[in-house]
Amino acid sequence: MQLFFEGTDIYKKVSVNTCIYDSYGEQQSDTLRIVFNDGNDLWDSWKPQKGNRISVILGACDTGEMYITSVSPENGKMCIRASSVPQNYNDKSCKSWQNVHFKQLCEEIAERHSISCEFYAVTDQVYEYVNQQNKEDFVFLSERCILEGCSFLVYDNKMIVYSEQGIESVSADVTLKIQNDKHFEYKDESNDIYSSCILKNGKLSGSYTVAGVPEKVLTKVISVKMSSQAEADRYAKNMLRYENKKMSSGAVSYDLFLGAYAAGSVVNLETPSVSSWNVPVFLTHVRHDMVRARTKLFFRKTLEGY
Repeated sequence: MQLFFEGTDIYKKVSVNTCIYDSYGEQQSDTLRIVFNDGNDLWDSWKPQKGNRISVILGACDTGEMYITSVSPENGKMCIRASSVPQNYNDKSCKSWQNVHFKQLCEEIAERHSISCEFYAVTDQVYEYVNQQNKEDFVFLSERCILEGCSFLVYDNKMIVYSEQGIESVSADVTLKIQNDKHFEYKDESNDIYSSCILKNGKLSGSYTVAGVPEKVLTKVISVKMSSQAEADRYAKNMLRYENKKMSSGAVSYDLFLGAYAAGSVVNLETPSVSSWNVPVFLTHVRHDMVRARTKLFFRKTLEGY
């Protein structure tokens, strides 16, 4: 293992008791929790502060550069927590835009936090008017992404915004085999998915319906301005995706380290005991326990057609 603090590998100078890295593929920053046996009182002399850079590498797993969010001495041990987003991500902002592009909003939010921005299969929509009213930047961006059928993740000083349908439509070249002796859990509520969505904002009403699903209508009222019928219908379609994608999810724990698996990717699931789950799944969250050399994968079924 390599442990970098402000660019210097300090792994051999401390005794790592716990190292948990959680990577997320949807609307949440990655987190890192490290507990040290600090018998030599090194951390106190180094004076780690919020915002200091830290990263861990173990085999194929690399946390990328992260930022310390808290430092807690605990009876001879030191607990460090870090996030992939710089420390000012909780700040609230107010701004309005006219005739602004979706990608422009994403790039501006990224720039506020000194990170770069990349896009994958994203359609660059244009908005007549957008208002960020006293909201945290990433909460504001997450809400906008949901309406566009997109998600984002933040890794190593880079925000990657992607089309969910775009990334799910690519054929997976990795197969995740789950044997019967593995601890796994599935939640399948696909019988309760919505067939259609009606989205209102007081002036316009957007709608979208999928075929071949028992009738069940989702109705929501939003405060976001909808400037045209086409825009309202597009928002309704993507809101339907947002709600329905939660219906089929699962998790599996491994007593071995799967460092090459990362959240935000699609893999083929192969599970002999539950053949209905032999489908492509999207990894929403991956937890790597780097000390105990264990990995837990969280996933959901992909959606087709919308």
